[in-house]
Amino acid sequence: MRDWDFDGQLVKTLKISGVVLLFLCFAVFYQPGNPVVWGFLVGVATGMWNAFFLGKRMRAIVQMVVPRAYSHMKAGFALRLSIIFAVMFFVARTNWINIFATGAGLFIVPVVFTIGAVSMAMGSSARKPEKADS
Repeated sequence: MRDWDFDGQLVKTLKISGVVLLFLCFAVFYQPGNPVVWGFLVGVATGMWNAFFLGKRMRAIVQMVVPRAYSHMKAGFALRLSIIFAVMFFVARTNWINIFATGAGLFIVPVVFTIGAVSMAMGSSARKPEKADS
């Protein structure tokens, strides 16, 4: 069984999310007063931001010793969670961005990543097992 390519999966996820973000930018261009589109745009952008920095942190953690990696991972989780809280707090204070659409937009990037990982796992399990060289 081959190893999981986390970086490749993350790049695919960010590309697909970038296409969604581009579509939302066009939607904002045609409907600048629509708070739902603005909410999705802010949510997807925040989700992409968090996914990008999660990937950077994961690449750094791989080379650390376990206790330091554990604390580094906790700090990264707290930072990404506080970014989400800050964005949601800002959106709650505005009238021109829908908070529910922002929350839904935050889930688009993890859903794309999960669907890609599941489809890759299903594809690798459907293949015939490789024979070991003796």
